[in-house]
Amino acid sequence: MNRDLFTLSPRDQAIHTLHAATAIYTREPVVDDLLDAVDWPRGKRRLVDPSCGDGVFLGRALVRLLREEPDIDGDTLVDVLQGWELHPGAAQHSRERVAEILEEHGWCATMAAAIATRLVRHADFLTQGPTTPYCHVIAGNPPYLRWANVPALLREEYAAALPQHAVADLLHSFLDRCASALLPDGEVALVTADRWLFNLGASKLREAIGKRLAIDHLRRLDPSTTFYRPKDRRAGTPPRIHPVAVVLRPPSPASIPLSAAPVFPDRLEHPNQHKGPTLGDIASVTLAPWLGTNGIFVVDEATAATLPAEFLVPAIDTDDIRDGQLQPPKRYAIRTNPDTPPPPAILAHLKANMHRMAKRGLRKIPWMPPESWHRRSLSEPILLVPRIARTLRPVRVPQGVLPINHNLSIVAADSKTLDEIEEMLSSKDANEWMQAHAARLESEFFSLTTTLLRQLPVRL
Repeated sequence: MNRDLFTLSPRDQAIHTLHAATAIYTREPVVDDLLDAVDWPRGKRRLVDPSCGDGVFLGRALVRLLREEPDIDGDTLVDVLQGWELHPGAAQHSRERVAEILEEHGWCATMAAAIATRLVRHADFLTQGPTTPYCHVIAGNPPYLRWANVPALLREEYAAALPQHAVADLLHSFLDRCASALLPDGEVALVTADRWLFNLGASKLREAIGKRLAIDHLRRLDPSTTFYRPKDRRAGTPPRIHPVAVVLRPPSPASIPLSAAPVFPDRLEHPNQHKGPTLGDIASVTLAPWLGTNGIFVVDEATAATLPAEFLVPAIDTDDIRDGQLQPPKRYAIRTNPDTPPPPAILAHLKANMHRMAKRGLRKIPWMPPESWHRRSLSEPILLVPRIARTLRPVRVPQGVLPINHNLSIVAADSKTLDEIEEMLSSKDANEWMQAHAARLESEFFSLTTTLLRQLPVRL
């Protein structure tokens, strides 16, 4: 920090003190898992990060938005994705991250910087943010700090703006404000400290939030791998908190009620909890690999005809499935190995097209795709489940064909078990379970994530 704290106003000093105590940022895999759990991006649904820090949630959300809507205009973008950040340095870091992603997706530097400034608001969500329903999705990692440790000047501001049940911890303040700002069909997806779930001092907070929301997802996180910038402490030591990932939605038969009663993340008891084996116990359920921008590691038939056939594998995406039936592959994936350079024709093709690769897809070994799949066996048929579907209807993929892109889930097992799994996934019981547990989308579609599929009860 270049600025001398003693030259700042009392309020600026309080903001810097608060930031030093709460600056703890989330690693991308944890962010991606939470974003997988919410219904966004979709149409005009608005996602807001109430304390965006260095912008990791905004950045990962922005990548998804641009992938879904590559031609989105600036005004729409800043309407459906917004961040709030009180600390000036963190707000600037968020804006820089957003601008960099926009530039990677073809926006000019001037426009990217202007959009980033509008998208990331340098303001306090607790005192200046929405107090009536405004957000469809609230996602982030709000600060956790016991009320006594919040700088006195900010404590006074927050106490005047918040109900009594929300002032025992700064996390309580954000949870209450998030619930107030949520639209009727909204959802909250946060990384939080676990103590608000069971501490007696948070019982009135749980009771207040529980009048509108329930726990749809709750998972214990490892503090040593969840955060990449711990609070001020010795290097290499994890934060002294016990984090969880939590998704709150309007109550449903499959959700866990929120009330004054405590909720213990490590021993959840729920009437719909399955005690027996699940799909994840008997099969491998994974996402199909993302191979980056089309035309580089995934090529059409005309380009494939110019490349060595032994380095090409037929590839399929969701547009190859029509009425539940797999159509003949019309594209090919280039298969490379990190230990051996491919033939000159493939190297020349990659070199000529690699400038179009999204920055996050570049690798140190120039002939390797964003996500390696050279060890993936294609010697057996597999089942493919689209990530967005109306029913849990698997599609059988023959051996030698590679599903691609993260919007597909792959179920692999031995051939006998695969037949049984296919029958089970197509059953009425499996579909009823899916409809009770999957996130609902528009037009009667459901979001079928790998996490959900792994939890599917099986009776083999």
